[in-house]
Amino acid sequence: MPENKDYFVEDLIKSSESILKDLEEIDEKDGLIPDPVEEKIKLDKQKEEINSIDIISGLRTDGYVDVCVSTDEMTATCNFYPPSEGEGFSGSEEGRPIELESVEKILETKGIVTGINWDAVNSAIFKCNTERVPINDVVVAKGRQPKDEIPAHLEIDRGLLENSKKLDMDRQRIDYREISPFILVKKGDILAHVVSKVPGALGETVTEKSIPYKTAKIKVLKPGKNVTLKDGYAIAACDGRFILGEETFAVSEVLEVRGDVDYHTGNINFPGDVVIYGTVKYGFKVKAGGSVYCQQTLDASEVICGGDLTVNYGVIGKNKGVVKVKGNITTKFIENCYMEAGGNINVSTSILNSVVHSLKEVVLGEKGIIVGGKIFAANGVEAAQVGTRVGPKTEIHCGIDFSVQQKLEWIRDKNIELALKLRQTDIKIKSTESEELKAKLSQVRDKLMAGIHKLNLASASLVNYLDKNEDAMVKVRRNVFPGVYIEICHISYIVACEMHACMFKLDKKSGRVVIENIKS
Repeated sequence: MPENKDYFVEDLIKSSESILKDLEEIDEKDGLIPDPVEEKIKLDKQKEEINSIDIISGLRTDGYVDVCVSTDEMTATCNFYPPSEGEGFSGSEEGRPIELESVEKILETKGIVTGINWDAVNSAIFKCNTERVPINDVVVAKGRQPKDEIPAHLEIDRGLLENSKKLDMDRQRIDYREISPFILVKKGDILAHVVSKVPGALGETVTEKSIPYKTAKIKVLKPGKNVTLKDGYAIAACDGRFILGEETFAVSEVLEVRGDVDYHTGNINFPGDVVIYGTVKYGFKVKAGGSVYCQQTLDASEVICGGDLTVNYGVIGKNKGVVKVKGNITTKFIENCYMEAGGNINVSTSILNSVVHSLKEVVLGEKGIIVGGKIFAANGVEAAQVGTRVGPKTEIHCGIDFSVQQKLEWIRDKNIELALKLRQTDIKIKSTESEELKAKLSQVRDKLMAGIHKLNLASASLVNYLDKNEDAMVKVRRNVFPGVYIEICHISYIVACEMHACMFKLDKKSGRVVIENIKS
């Protein structure tokens, strides 16, 4: 009697052998699959994916929602997908629409419990269900940002800040009568008031996690010299000048000279500001760590101040006077004086036969003239008239840092001195027969060479900072006369004929000074 065949076992063996045959040529070390097997893999996957599409496309789908929470958990967004018609258990059926309860459960599952915008959720559900269109990127929940704690601090009196207006050098005309260089306060004046602490508030993510608040970074000013705190106010402890710094504010005691600076007062040497109600007599020196204000004429012998210099009338140097100011200079006229300013120099009427240096601008009034001398201004010069038909030579230099130029000139002079000494030393070494003297001279020669090398290095470094502003210009509102020498960033121009209402500026492409008319 023939044995009954087990067809299942035979089919299992055949199918297994077929699969194993595909594996025979696979290299288990490198994972290489032969081309026939690889092609079969692609065909199998292709059929599988096509069949899955056919199955899926024919099925009914219910409306559903995807939820995405941002990495900082401060925002939750949803994509709403509408239901579709397809095959169900009892034939063709419509998918179930999105319901609010299902959205609530999804949000709860994601841990989203605070800051939910239910109006946005309901609106998206309604539109998705009725219009049968996906609604994407709907912000359904937002966290609450923490509010910074504001520490208690002092706030400067608004009236003081309004009085501390700075001079606007961009204006063509300046009314010097409106300019007050100082903010003067009296003993007992209120300088600032205490602003109470504002508590911070915790933030919260959409998943109900607390976010700590920070302390706001605000400008916390501390009362400085001559300032006292009383009943929530900062009060001036003395008469003086109000000074507002980056981290503190104070009252600087001002030296007031009610009369002239003469034999009754002697030379002035004061660490703060100086107010002079009279004149400064010739031969007397004024040195101030702060600003100097002179109500009348300043017969300058030597004036040095660390702030601004304001002279109501004018500055007379008598060819020997020296004025050096770190800030701005404001005066009616300058005559026969040497002057340096780290800021702007503002002159109402005239600059006569003077050497004037400014690291910013030299600006003269509506009818202001420059006659004789030299003007150095890094950012430019503006005047009504420059030079005269018959008179001393007038030079205008712009675009360079005069302090750097002075250092370079000093280096040049020292190099000449050292070179002369070096030449004398070399001659002496050749002419002497004493070995001991030669040795000493050789040491001196080495030091001279080292000094020249050091100066050359310093010069090479400083040259990079010499040209400060290639956009500097010379603006003459009325007349500029023949013979006036104009130089901008070492490019020179000599006025050959009388010109009117013109502007001299540097053409960087051509490397020359060009002239443009001033539009009225």
